[in-house]
Amino acid sequence: MKSVNVLLALAAVSALSVGCTTSKTACTGCCDCAVPVGASTPVNAKTADALTAALQDERRVQVFYRGVLAKQGQVRPFVNIVNAEERHENVIASLMKRHGVTVPAGDPGNVPAVPATFAECNRVAAQLERDNIAMYDRFLTDVTDPDIRSAFENLRAASKNNHLPAFERWSADAGAPPTTRGVAMGYGFGRGAGRGWACGVPCTLTP
Repeated sequence: MKSVNVLLALAAVSALSVGCTTSKTACTGCCDCAVPVGASTPVNAKTADALTAALQDERRVQVFYRGVLAKQGQVRPFVNIVNAEERHENVIASLMKRHGVTVPAGDPGNVPAVPATFAECNRVAAQLERDNIAMYDRFLTDVTDPDIRSAFENLRAASKNNHLPAFERWSADAGAPPTTRGVAMGYGFGRGAGRGWACGVPCTLTP
């Protein structure tokens, strides 16, 4: 059983090391990192507001996750998920530029304070991911542009299927936070880290 856990941990580390690009051919299986194909057309005010709010939300969670890393060290799942959130921000920013929506600069605001314990950090992070999922649910009731809808669906799925389960698992764990070194040694990250896709939901973008 120990050897199986080590193999699972190594497989998870290997999967998490796979980089994502915005090339639709290179992003088979990690669609949350890709900008869906679409025309450079204007969008209505409600869609522009949704893009801006989504960008700021992706930035907000990054600020919190980086704050956790500053306090707790290079611990999983934060060290992996913060990089995914940066990719998500880039997807939204690319869509905004394509559709002529101004990309705001500066602090996103409303960033939660970083708790003292690792478990509590995960509980706050889990709620941020739930809020992110609910946000995309709201936006998808109004957004009709195919490329933006596709991106929102992919980003929501990444939060729901990958990020939220990871934070929920560690929020219930009273043990020491797993460092990147510890995971490579088979700390026990195989408890579910290999579930789903490291970069998001399994899918293939079409030209």
